[in-house]
Formats: sequence, C-alpha cells, structure tokens
Amino acid sequence: MNVGAGIAIASIAGVMNGLFPLPMKANKAWAWENNWLPFSLLSLGIFPTLIAVYSVPQLQAALQHVTFADIIATMICGALVYTGSLLFGISIVYAGLTLSFALLVGSMNVIGILVPRLLLNHSLLASGADWLVLAGVALSTVSVVLAFLAGKWRGGDREDVAQAPAQRILGSILAMLGGILSGLLPVAVAMPWAHRLFSSSMSYGGASPVGASNAVLCLILFGGAIPNCSYCVYLLRKNHTSANYLAHKCYWMTILAMAILYSASVALWGVAISPSLLGVLGSSVGWALFVGMIVLSSTAAGLFAGEWKSSAPRALTALAGGIVCLLSSMVLICVGNYLG
Repeated sequence: MNVGAGIAIASIAGVMNGLFPLPMKANKAWAWENNWLPFSLLSLGIFPTLIAVYSVPQLQAALQHVTFADIIATMICGALVYTGSLLFGISIVYAGLTLSFALLVGSMNVIGILVPRLLLNHSLLASGADWLVLAGVALSTVSVVLAFLAGKWRGGDREDVAQAPAQRILGSILAMLGGILSGLLPVAVAMPWAHRLFSSSMSYGGASPVGASNAVLCLILFGGAIPNCSYCVYLLRKNHTSANYLAHKCYWMTILAMAILYSASVALWGVAISPSLLGVLGSSVGWALFVGMIVLSSTAAGLFAGEWKSSAPRALTALAGGIVCLLSSMVLICVGNYLG
C-alpha cells in the first residue's frame, strides 16, 4: 500500500476539480444550460467511458460477469449523487452562493467521510483513531463556518443579497440536500455491488487494481448524466436558448477544457482510492483530500482573480483561519483513517 502516492494523487485530483468551472466564465453569451449540457455529456458520459475502456481492456466481459441488478444499482447511485449538483445550483438562486456553498461542503464532508467509516467499521468511537476522524470532521465544519463569514464580510458580492426568509430557508434545504447526495459518491464506491464490479474488472476485464475503479466510476457517472442532461434539455426548451449554440463557436473549446479537467480529476480520485494506494479506507481518506483540495484550489483561484482585493481585514482573517482549519482537518482525518 503506497499511502504517499495515494495522498498526492487525491490532492491533485481535488485541485483539478476545484478549477474546472473557471473556463465557463469566458462563455458569457451562453446561458447556464448551454454550457452544462455539453459539459455533462462529455464529462459524465463520453470521457468516463473512454477512460474505462482504456483501463479495462475487456470491459464488456467484466460487465457480463456481474448481475444486471449490480449495474442498475451503480447507475442509480450515480443519478442520486449528481442530482446533488443540480440541487446545489438551484439553491444558489434562493440562498446565495456563499451560504449555499458552505452548507453544501459541510453536509458533503459529514456524509462522505463518516458514512463509509460506519459501513466499514460499524463504529465511530471505538478507538483513538475514530476520535481523530471526528475531530477532523469538526474542524472541517469550523472551516466552512469561517469561509461563510469571510464571504459575508468580503463586501461587493451582490450574489449574497438577502432574499425573503422563506426563499433562504428553501435554498438552505436544497443546498444541504445537494451536499448529502453529493457525499454519497464515496459511499457508492464502498457498496457491495461496486466491489463485485471492481473484482470482475480485474478477474475478467484484464484491469489492474488501479484501473479497475474506472469501471465503477464509469457507471456512476453515466447514471449522473441522466438527471443533469435531462434538466438542461428542459431548460433549453423552456428558455428557448438552443439557438445560442449557433453563435460563439469558440466556446466549444472552453467546454472541452472543462470536461477534460473534471473527467481527469474523477479518474485520478478513482486511482487514489484503489486498495494498492490508500487501502481499504481509501474512499474515506481520498474523499477528505479530494474535497479539501477542491476548496483550497477554488479559494486560491479567487485570490488570484482579485476577488478579495478590496476585502476588509476581518474577511481575510476569517478566510485564512478557514484554510488553516481545513488543512488541519485533512491531516487529522488522514492520520485517523491510517491508524484505524
């Protein structure tokens, strides 16, 4: 088990995932659905399939040696996980970006880190290692609160204008539901049907222990493409924005860049959580690193873009405190899982 390599790969994957939305900022003449539909088709459908075919030479044989119920269960998990991203996007309209993001990451961390540990160990307080993990989750929650305060104190961000109380409550609920569903990704890869597909990819598909996880992720992402693409098609018809595709053809290169960044990040996370790298609890450790580096890279991108240039000192202090807490939580969670 090469823990160092697993940590490095999971961290790189998180950085790439945190940066993937940046190219979309250049596509200002397209509506959200214009960008998200081709991105979803590429990053959730086409690219994961190509990666799986490359990683599992006999992918069809691997799928034939698992039950149809296992395949459907994996795709249903994917649909649930990536419905979370849709709920998060809707929540921004009602609760604002900062509050929605804080609630999303907080609930996503709790589900993505604690639930796989419960499934594998059936306990949260059985040892000192468990207490380290819980302390890491608590620090992660503190970092989310500090990030929320930093965003509120930053000033100049009109996305956080207060909405009506009922709308803010609705947006908060949607953001938390989105985080809960998104946090099911490491839970999905730890389920029995995912393990059977993983084993079949090695036994009958000719895949290595590192590449076999791509067969599982391929089905999860394909299932996630269904709600995302369906909702985008609905918006295209409702808003009559299909004609946008005929203009600004250079935007397609931006979508391609987004899809490559996202697909590569998910594939690398799948490699990191393989038993040969992060071990049996790889889904939990890998998730902590993955989510943590997403937040760090997104924050760094915001600083580089000058979003915090005119911020009040207390906002910068809260932001720095949040980053320190997040880094500390990542260390505690990784050490706790490793010792456990």
